[in-house]
Amino acid sequence: LLTKRLARGLQFQSSYTFSKLIDDPQAEATQVISSGPVQPTDAFNRSSDRGLSAYDVAHNWRFNAIYQLPRLTGRTGVLPKLVNGWQVSTVISVQTGYPFTVNLNGNRSQSGAFQSLTGLDRPDLAPGRSIYSITHGVSTSNGVDPCPTAGQPLGTPNLWFDPCAFTIPGTGFLGNAGRNILRGPGLSNVDFSVVKDTAIRQLGESGHLEFRAEMFNIFNHPNFALPSLLVYSASASVESPLVNAGQTTS
Repeated sequence: LLTKRLARGLQFQSSYTFSKLIDDPQAEATQVISSGPVQPTDAFNRSSDRGLSAYDVAHNWRFNAIYQLPRLTGRTGVLPKLVNGWQVSTVISVQTGYPFTVNLNGNRSQSGAFQSLTGLDRPDLAPGRSIYSITHGVSTSNGVDPCPTAGQPLGTPNLWFDPCAFTIPGTGFLGNAGRNILRGPGLSNVDFSVVKDTAIRQLGESGHLEFRAEMFNIFNHPNFALPSLLVYSASASVESPLVNAGQTTS
């Protein structure tokens, strides 16, 4: 935390937090968390679901500042009322995205857990693929399944992660891809305001008129939600990824 008290018309505050929150499935109701199933994949081995929490924010920076513009004239009349008493302020928010889990649409493991809940099982990680490569570079075939997204850039709203970085586990087996191994899009936002104070004698000794203009997300920067997490229907051992796998729609 860094704070500068008001001096020469300027004050600001900056805070940065680094965190790492690890847990296992953290709720009971299916729709409590949108980033992945809340139930354990393997009810007899909770450690298989140990990973980053769905609420983990690794890097979180906030900055706010107020600057009072210098008085340009001390004379009386209309001009001082127009050019004096201005101040600008801003609030900047930047943080990393939330973790999410890539899932299969079907109960490939045939565990029958939670009535074969859709999206409970996870896929296998394709050989040779790193966590970094799943969201960076371009989509690359895993050599097993058809890969219609091959060559498309990753880390974009059109294809946030590479669905071809995963394969379908054998029938009766749980996938080896971990829980919440990927992160969604980060958040970036700048709010800005302009304020003008004008003393009005008719309103008393401390009376004044305030003009205020506030602009939220002044740069009109889009902040995207998590992508579609279901990667395969998992009805067969080899198949193309789902059409909307890895795509961001909101």
